[in-house]
Amino acid sequence: MSAPVSVITIVKNRTEKLCNLINQLEACSPTPDELLIVWMTPPSDLSLITSDKFNIEHKFVNQEELPIAKARNKGMFDAKNDLLAYISVDTIFSPACLKQAVSTLVPSSIMRAPVRSIPITSRNQPYSELLHAKSEINLGKPFSVTQTSDTSYNDALPKASLLENTGSVDKQDNNHGKFSNDSSASAMFFIRKADFEKTNGFDETYDGYGLNDEDFFTQCRNVGLSLTDHPSIVFSPSRDLTRCPVNHLLDFVHNAQIFREKWGFYPRKDILCAYADKGLINKDFEHNSIRVVRLPNENELSESKTALAPIDKPKKVERKVKKPLNKVLAEPKAPFTSPADKPKSKSSASKFFRGTERKSA
Repeated sequence: MSAPVSVITIVKNRTEKLCNLINQLEACSPTPDELLIVWMTPPSDLSLITSDKFNIEHKFVNQEELPIAKARNKGMFDAKNDLLAYISVDTIFSPACLKQAVSTLVPSSIMRAPVRSIPITSRNQPYSELLHAKSEINLGKPFSVTQTSDTSYNDALPKASLLENTGSVDKQDNNHGKFSNDSSASAMFFIRKADFEKTNGFDETYDGYGLNDEDFFTQCRNVGLSLTDHPSIVFSPSRDLTRCPVNHLLDFVHNAQIFREKWGFYPRKDILCAYADKGLINKDFEHNSIRVVRLPNENELSESKTALAPIDKPKKVERKVKKPLNKVLAEPKAPFTSPADKPKSKSSASKFFRGTERKSA
């Protein structure tokens, strides 16, 4: 039995996680009506994955930068059902999550799953094992997406008192402090398509990594949507570098400037302060805007690549694929360009100071 739900996910290299996501959806009761996979790469054999339990639609957005907002919008706006579920490709979730959302999500609201961080070494464990493994592995505490970042609770189900409207944004960083709840809320959220359209989707002005989620959920508050907790927590692999993503310094600084111009305050001050502590940006950024002081050095970049390699390294997957390949590639779901047609990349120097202010001489 399937529910009238469209599930959307985006993927670039984490194909092993994609297969795990499909396996989890196949184990759901009910299963979704469709899964839309938006690839941030050109079509390949891996983008022909199918399921016997539900329809899989493959979409493509291909450009030189990381088109996170564009990819999400492609899937959300192209979905055919009224109830949309966005699930990050590496999220581990309850088999009952769709049933719970169908029965509890109301119009003019967005339902986000409380997130519990898990070690990367536990990323392949089933949901049921993680739920009952509190003493065996070092699990982070789950926190409510409708409360401040210090709010947490012990069990899988949030208290009814947490299911409240947070109200519209008031240009205070209530949810953008030491660790913003908005930063991890896209691990899983449910929204009706009409309500998603009210928000105009994810802002594609943001370029590359960082602050797509914070901006979107701030916009949800701004248009009057109530934010509620999903009845079940989800698990998400913890990446220490997300606390100070030096490999994404340029994008993050650029996006932080856009966010401040749009909403009146800086989000994720924990990351900006971590950059400042490393000497990457000026320490007085809140009063004098952000200036990039230096680029990450080779050691810092090498550490970031090493830390991300276990998650992002593409792996061979074993799942059913559509055939013949040439027929699928002859009629792509969306146009894409060959490497020869791609625009030349911006120079590192011009990108480095994009959206920042140079120090005066």
